[in-house]
Amino acid sequence: MEVNSLIERFVAQELSDHVRAVLREALQQRAESDKVLARQCEFNCFDVEFDFLKGIVVVQDVLDSGEGSCMEIPISEFSVLCGLNDG
Repeated sequence: MEVNSLIERFVAQELSDHVRAVLREALQQRAESDKVLARQCEFNCFDVEFDFLKGIVVVQDVLDSGEGSCMEIPISEFSVLCGLNDG
C-alpha cells in the first residue's frame, strides 16, 4: 500500500482522538443505513469526504490549492491508515 504524502500530512497534522471519533461516526452512520450516501467532515487543515457509492474518501488540504492538495483513496485503505478499525 503506497501512502501519499497528503495522507501522511493528514495523519501527522490532523488525526487526533477527536478526529478519529468523527470519522468513525461517519462510517457508523453508513453501517446503520444504506440511505447514507456521503458524509463530509471539515477539520482545521483538511476536509474529508466519504463517497459511499464509489467506496472512496476524498482528502483535501484546505490550506493548499496547488496540485497534490486533494486525493482519492479507497475507504478500506483510509480506515487502515487512520486506525479507524481499532476499536
